[in-house]
Amino acid sequence: MLRAEDLLRLNFSSFDKSWILNYSYSLLRESKTLTEWKKDILYFIIDWLSGSDEIKATTSGSTGVPKTISLKKEYVKNSAFATINYFGLNKGDNLLLCLPVKYIAGKLMIVRALEGKLNLYGITPSLTPGIEDVNFAFAAMTPAQVSSIIETGKGIDLLKRIDTLIVGGDKIPAALEKKLQTVTAKVYHTYGMTETITHVALRKVNGSDRSGYFSPLPGVEVLKSGDDCLIIDAPHLGVRFLKTNDIVELNEDGTFKILGRKDNVVISGGVKLFPEEIEKKVEEFIDKPFFFTGVDDEKLGSKLVMIVESKEPVDKNKILETIKPHLSKFELPKEIIVKETLVRTESGKIKRRGSL
Repeated sequence: MLRAEDLLRLNFSSFDKSWILNYSYSLLRESKTLTEWKKDILYFIIDWLSGSDEIKATTSGSTGVPKTISLKKEYVKNSAFATINYFGLNKGDNLLLCLPVKYIAGKLMIVRALEGKLNLYGITPSLTPGIEDVNFAFAAMTPAQVSSIIETGKGIDLLKRIDTLIVGGDKIPAALEKKLQTVTAKVYHTYGMTETITHVALRKVNGSDRSGYFSPLPGVEVLKSGDDCLIIDAPHLGVRFLKTNDIVELNEDGTFKILGRKDNVVISGGVKLFPEEIEKKVEEFIDKPFFFTGVDDEKLGSKLVMIVESKEPVDKNKILETIKPHLSKFELPKEIIVKETLVRTESGKIKRRGSL
């Protein structure tokens, strides 16, 4: 049973913003036992309802040092309504917040609830979020959270009570995507970043309409640069022709697939290799955290290597034999390097450069 201290229910559908602001202040003043994650939610509500026209958000740090940036509330609100309208959320619907409010994805859940007059259920951010006996129209989680809860009976029960689930912040592993085919929740993989105020494109993960390609949301246009990187144009979000570092396969209808980060591309002996695409081909056969990357090589310029995390001895030949049938000769790593620990961001993403 969920304890009272592990839940913060905010009924935004029944009260105006003035009442909500005063209520948030009173909770912070009167309760000496509020946990930090509850305080974070209440402080953000106060920040959002204040006179300032901007909010602060922290980037994930997956491709560098995390930084704090300013976002105009006008654009944040537009992003919130883009999601509300796309998924047909209605006043009084229940939303589940199980993400840290430090990052934009958590903040957006609160803004959607406030501006759409939706009911927000905040619970302790963890890898195994769970709440009993409540049905949710909408929820957002990371792949790591979904991977954890789908292994438990309570987690499966929670997914049954969520109508629409968006999953973002990282790639969805092939094994997890396979498991998601059995859940009743409509699951979407999101593409976006803090600078675009969370997702600007969605990919249906399960069901008969599932796809391997992301579709831009209404009002978002995507293009491809001369070096094959995705460019995003979304004036309603304050984004004008933002060039990303994501190399894409872009179709005529605007749908796209991410092949990998430009920073991660390995050119070995004149052959261009995309580590993220190679990882997708073999991840279901490797039971340890790993990634592919390039290191300097006198003959090839750069050679492809596989970094495996393990505190125990690893049979490298066995790994090679396991992945060989699924890769081309160019995609096979020239070397397997074992590391006891891989460096990760606060949200759990592997830092490729930092782990070498």
